[in-house]
Formats: sequence, structure tokens, C-alpha cells
Amino acid sequence: MNFKNCLLALLVILCISCEATHPPHYDAVSSAALPTDTVFPVPVGFINDFDNILSDEQEATLLQLIKQHEAQTSNQIAIVTLTSIQGYDGLESYSLDLANNWGVGQEDKDNGVLIALYMKDRRIWIQNGNGIMQKLTDDETMKIIKKIIVPEFKKDDYFSGFQKGVKAIIDELVQS
Repeated sequence: MNFKNCLLALLVILCISCEATHPPHYDAVSSAALPTDTVFPVPVGFINDFDNILSDEQEATLLQLIKQHEAQTSNQIAIVTLTSIQGYDGLESYSLDLANNWGVGQEDKDNGVLIALYMKDRRIWIQNGNGIMQKLTDDETMKIIKKIIVPEFKKDDYFSGFQKGVKAIIDELVQS
């Protein structure tokens, strides 16, 4: 590989690395319902693999898919793998408060989706912003979880589960 090609490859890798670590437009939102000792993890971007189940290449692939959808629609999709849900009773309430705390979606449109995986309890939840509920209902997210994501997770293929799940969410959002 000549110098020019090496430099170009390095530039591409640097750009992907910057995108993977650049946080999306998160604004902290306070919630009166939060347990007083709740400290949410700090987002590192749209892909927040705190449980370290995805490779860097897999994260980059998911990020590219998510960023392309955001550029076309302004909808934001974030993925998080969690090591703790602190004092919460379940992933559903934790993911709602986490999505609000991180500000997933644009504030004026409330068009965010958070896919949360808590490996300890083997639970997954898709949290929708109110601005997209007509396009992506709770029933549709449950179908995506049960029919698309969970079968891949049962094969220990978390990347495929997330990738197919994100694609199904995008399909629902652009069809409507």
C-alpha cells in the first residue's frame, strides 16, 4: 500500500472513531420520579456498549446505520447495554428515565428510540419517544423484540440482533 492509500485509510479510521465517540445531541432532563441515588452512565454516542459485548467494527457498523437514518429523518436511535439498573424495579422504567436523562431524540420533536439491554436479567426493551409513537407503537416494538432481536440473542449473536432490530425500527419509521 502506498503512502497516499495509507494516509486515506488512516483518515477514514479517524473519522469513524470520532463519530463513534462523539455524543449525540443529549440534553439532561430532570425527572421527579428518579430514585435519589440514581447516577446514569454518561453516554459516549449513539452506541453505548457498557457491557462490552460488541466489537469496535460492529459498533461502527451500527453507528453508520443509525447516523444515516438520522441524516434522512432527524430521528435518533441509541443503543445501550447496561451493567446495572440501580434501584429500579425493571428495565422498562429505567430505560424511560435513562432516555429522558440522555435526551435521546430532538427535544422539540421527541423522536428518539432507545434500545436497552440488561444482560444480568437477560432483558431487552425498546423505549419510544412520544413524537414517533404513531409510527412505532409499543405493540410493534414488542414484535421487533420477540420476532427479530431475541432469536439472534438466543444464538449469542448480539450484533445481528441489534442490527436487524435497528433495521426493523427504521423500516417502521419510514413506512408510516
